[in-house]
Amino acid sequence: MSLFRDKGSLEVDRLGVDVISRVEEADSLRRVLSGVESGFLPKLIGVHGPPGCGKTLVCRRICGEFGERMKDRFRFVYLNVGQVRTIFSCANSLLVAVGGVRKVGRFGLDGVMEEFWDRVRGWEGDVKRFMLVCLDEADRLFLDRRGDPSGFLYRLIRSQDRLEGSGINLSLLMISNSSIWDVWELDARVRSSMGVEEIFFRPYRLKDMKEILRGRCVEAFNPGVVDEGVISRIAEGAAGRSKDVHRMIDLLRVCGEIAEAQGASKIDVNHFYQACDHADLDHYTTVFKDLPKIGVDLLYALAYLSEFRDVSSPSTSLVYQTCSSMEGTEKVSYRHVASVLKELEVMGLIGGRGISRGSEGRSNELWLKVPVQTILEYMQSDWRDVGGHLQRNLQEWRATKEWEQRRRQRSRRSGI
Repeated sequence: MSLFRDKGSLEVDRLGVDVISRVEEADSLRRVLSGVESGFLPKLIGVHGPPGCGKTLVCRRICGEFGERMKDRFRFVYLNVGQVRTIFSCANSLLVAVGGVRKVGRFGLDGVMEEFWDRVRGWEGDVKRFMLVCLDEADRLFLDRRGDPSGFLYRLIRSQDRLEGSGINLSLLMISNSSIWDVWELDARVRSSMGVEEIFFRPYRLKDMKEILRGRCVEAFNPGVVDEGVISRIAEGAAGRSKDVHRMIDLLRVCGEIAEAQGASKIDVNHFYQACDHADLDHYTTVFKDLPKIGVDLLYALAYLSEFRDVSSPSTSLVYQTCSSMEGTEKVSYRHVASVLKELEVMGLIGGRGISRGSEGRSNELWLKVPVQTILEYMQSDWRDVGGHLQRNLQEWRATKEWEQRRRQRSRRSGI
């Protein structure tokens, strides 16, 4: 007999669940939206907080309910930026969200945006109307180095230039892990155009996380299947680490699957320990697959330095040297490596800080925030072979660099 009553209730982004311990944040968003009734909505609403703290659930629930109540005057459009990789793809997804058809590359960004504005203007009516475009995981826009994220946001924020006379006001709701002003690389013209209303989502407390888990257990499992000790262990583990409710619910699901596969009648603490090993690797595998190859290579270099050379906080220069010495890695510049490392830091995969070395100047120290084992297993490598091979490559790389440096010094002394 299955342990699950309704496994679908363990979907992390399911909108039908109760919103727990987010009354203050929900009320703040309702207050901002209520401005529609008096004819005003800020051009930009920034929602930020750590991963898995209920940002998406609350925003979609509150905006959806408000849209049902104000059908003739308010329209909510949702887009998960994490599912697109470029500014062009993001614009195309917005076009589809307002009823358009995805365009091919030959139309370019301008062609997609022209069609988008035409679709938006088609919503005009007898009364003043407000369209709220939600960009979830909005900070992912800035991973497109070939595009112009600031320019794309500028088009949307300055929407009055394209919607003049239509009676439609377009605003942005941008959900991200970091505050707009702290991290986002916005140029001056965008910053000057933004009237930002920010809402911060604090991390869940331990008692809130236990309450969330108990609610999901009632929906997902048959009565008496989940031991209370398992709920406590999962909640305490999540509270002590990332406080990410998404990972916590995933871990509960994996516990159930392992117990069911073993023919157990209840989920106990042993299933929890087994699930922890599976969940870590599964979660990070999904994260690594979304990274560009150079991003994975740099994480691999950091893992190598930590595992084989006992360097837990290497400099950017050492990471660059190590990555350059690995076979099969992209040959990129030091500047590009530093830029990608900054992106990995924003995503929470690595940590970084600037330190002073006195007369030698300043440098950066980097460290992994993910388990070394998850990266090595993702790359499917024999750790000992990799260690010896990379050590030889790095020695050869340094010897070549030292030879080139000595040759340049001799050339300068001889006047060549």
